[in-house]
Amino acid sequence: MYDLLSPQSLSENYVRQLRQTIDAYLPQHVFVGEVLQNALDAVREAPSGKHKIDICIDFDSSEVSIRDDAQGFPNDPRLLFLGGGRKDGKKLAGQVGVGLKVVLFSSETFTIRSKTTDGSFRFTVDNACDFDKGPGERPDFAMPRAFEQDPNPLESLGTEVRYRFRRDSKVLQNYFQEVQEEALPRGLRSDFTQTLANAVLSGKFPTRFAALLACDLKRFSYLGMTGVPDQLKDTAVTITVRCENPAATLGEVLGGLFDDESEFTFQAPVGYLEMTESTSWARPPKPALYGQNLGAGGGDLPKVQNGFNVTEYRSADDLELLLTNARGKLPEEIESFRRNLFPKINFVRLTVARIPHFERYLPGGSQRVFSANGVVTRHSPDLTKGRNQQYVRCFDMVVDVDAELNYGKTHLKNMRLVGLLKSFINEAYRSTIQNAASRFVGKTDPFEEEERSGSFWSRADLLRPELSIRKVPWDENDVIALFFELTGMGKFPEFHWYGLSQRDRYDARAIIRRVGQSADVLDNPVEAALRVVEFKIRAGSITQDFDREDKVPRDIHLLVAYEEGESRSPQFQFLDIDDSDTALRAPDRIFPHVTRVLKDTQTGYEVQVLLLRDCLEKFFSPPPPPAAPEDAVDD
Repeated sequence: MYDLLSPQSLSENYVRQLRQTIDAYLPQHVFVGEVLQNALDAVREAPSGKHKIDICIDFDSSEVSIRDDAQGFPNDPRLLFLGGGRKDGKKLAGQVGVGLKVVLFSSETFTIRSKTTDGSFRFTVDNACDFDKGPGERPDFAMPRAFEQDPNPLESLGTEVRYRFRRDSKVLQNYFQEVQEEALPRGLRSDFTQTLANAVLSGKFPTRFAALLACDLKRFSYLGMTGVPDQLKDTAVTITVRCENPAATLGEVLGGLFDDESEFTFQAPVGYLEMTESTSWARPPKPALYGQNLGAGGGDLPKVQNGFNVTEYRSADDLELLLTNARGKLPEEIESFRRNLFPKINFVRLTVARIPHFERYLPGGSQRVFSANGVVTRHSPDLTKGRNQQYVRCFDMVVDVDAELNYGKTHLKNMRLVGLLKSFINEAYRSTIQNAASRFVGKTDPFEEEERSGSFWSRADLLRPELSIRKVPWDENDVIALFFELTGMGKFPEFHWYGLSQRDRYDARAIIRRVGQSADVLDNPVEAALRVVEFKIRAGSITQDFDREDKVPRDIHLLVAYEEGESRSPQFQFLDIDDSDTALRAPDRIFPHVTRVLKDTQTGYEVQVLLLRDCLEKFFSPPPPPAAPEDAVDD
């Protein structure tokens, strides 16, 4: 046996590194994705033929089991406890053991069974999720030299991993929250619920929750490979879900999608979810599929009323078509792209459609993603080039590259390649995509007319007679309007504003008189005193921008939001300003009216948060109780 926490002097370092590793993984990956990824990689390395992967999710017991029929996990405990590299250079999704280690140390009970040509083994670990408790409370982490033989071996070659989370585990809570916020931001009123209903009516799925889970796994986990390898094209992934009381376990929104069923089974083939798949479930009249080339400058794409256009680019000549403007010119960086980027690109897949179609048929709407040999990352390009920014949400784009992932399998290791990819997409948008989108969809209209009318009048009343704004903020523009109305009433004399921009990476710039500053900072402004300010409906939603690298915490001085909400990433947590490092180390640098901070637990950086809902309670007398309260929903 090997004691993982011996010598004692190394134990704290091991625990700290393990916690950082777990925090680097997304909730859906810990919940089911990591073990599923290991099963997919195992099938890819198995002898050719049809294979199957069986997943069982029991929400009543918070237990997941995943079984594959590949060659079996090797009898090497080091791969499970320490992680290690038997996949380097094979273009697979991960490294044997790293993801399993994350799941193991997040679980109350973890069991792995394997049958290989060399024999069968079984190994169980209890209470591994207590690894970061005090030395006297930690379970024994003795690692065997080899796993013991399984007295009741699997019937055939393969691996079965079974793990259970505690009832109060943040893994499940964060997963449920992320699924709902990504796929159903307006709850059961979200447009995507109609696609879930269509999937059931078409006979593809037994319940709307089955469709939602499949769509989530195919859009946001390793099941959603943007390029499906030949070894996985015939692999059957079967999922069984059990839950006796869905509303109590998953909440009213997700629980309501169980459609009065407590157990159901369905299949979800490997492959990234795109509109070509989800529109196939729709009932007529469904959007028509086009494959029209964009042409130079995007000038060849005709306008349609009810359709979407899908094109794919693989060769260097094809990729240059995306960069050729209406005058037939290529960008200045073309030689760098030809030399350093095009050889790395496996393909670019571009879908152009109206915004309502994307929101109706894809969870979370359109996205621009980078994937590494099929595995989707969390990178997101900053689209700052091009004049028609309103068309950014009118295209869905996948750029798959031959590259390695980082340890958490969320980002590419090669940051220079990431920079080239972002530049490439910006140039493609400026040269062709913005024009093609404007021709194809016409004038952008994010909401149907009846939806717009209903969305305004159905909002909760703000119940503040002192204000001209009558409804609770619904999007960022409402938050900005509310803030500046309060400014006009003299409620924020410490702020002098120098610009708002929808095209900039960040919302606004202002000079702000901090708690420990004199009025000179406002009376004699200098550019160095400008602060970056972001606006959000709920402060917690900005963590999704951080995860996608759309925004950087260290760049933001102040976050103004209507209310706090919840962090969408375990890496970021809210703290009272009095409990923050800012208050401890630099209390004179606190901005006025700030009561909370959003802390990056990995870097220690803190973004100060000003909550308008709290300010209203401070500025005005309590409002009368609302007649029929409704919750506002993030845009």
